[in-house]
Amino acid sequence: MKKNLNISIGIILLVIGLILKSLFNHNLEYWELIKYCSLFLFVFGLSSLLFPLWEKWKRKPIKTFKQKPTNWILFYSKNIFSLGFMLLMIIGLEKSGKYLNYNLRNYYINSDSKMATGIIIDFVRIDLPKAGEEDFYLIQFNNGQKLINKGLLIEYSDWDNNNQRKNFKIKDNGIVVNKIKGGKINIMYSEKFPSFIKIIE
Repeated sequence: MKKNLNISIGIILLVIGLILKSLFNHNLEYWELIKYCSLFLFVFGLSSLLFPLWEKWKRKPIKTFKQKPTNWILFYSKNIFSLGFMLLMIIGLEKSGKYLNYNLRNYYINSDSKMATGIIIDFVRIDLPKAGEEDFYLIQFNNGQKLINKGLLIEYSDWDNNNQRKNFKIKDNGIVVNKIKGGKINIMYSEKFPSFIKIIE
């Protein structure tokens, strides 16, 4: 019963984390919060799934390493393997959520898009210690009612152009821009969700 509860809780946490990542990863305003929330949910979700195994493995060998080296090696190998597996799963879930978000953006842009002229007013790098970093274009455009500022993940723009960065390059000390900051660009955005943006070459 307890094992089934752990599995159910783990799956629910992973699904919630993936949904949050899929819905909001593109959004500059929420990216940092969603990053922390998704990592938290993935860690605790996977921990809940692996908890029954850890319960079985928690008992250290009674005899010393010299007496039973095989038992000691197996004990630590199993735990190191489970932690490594957990790390790989978290990375995979993060990437899956990002890819789903990119496809969700494309779906809405293809179904209810509008065209506009925008200006890249800045570049924003969000750097979270030990959790990763992300770079955004900060784009200003008129949606027909008012001027709004929205972020566009630079990586999404790369994917739109088959990973060919023509206008800028990123170095350790920041972004070096070639004739694009402050310049006018054509964009396509979702009328229903204006945070979904795509630069049209």
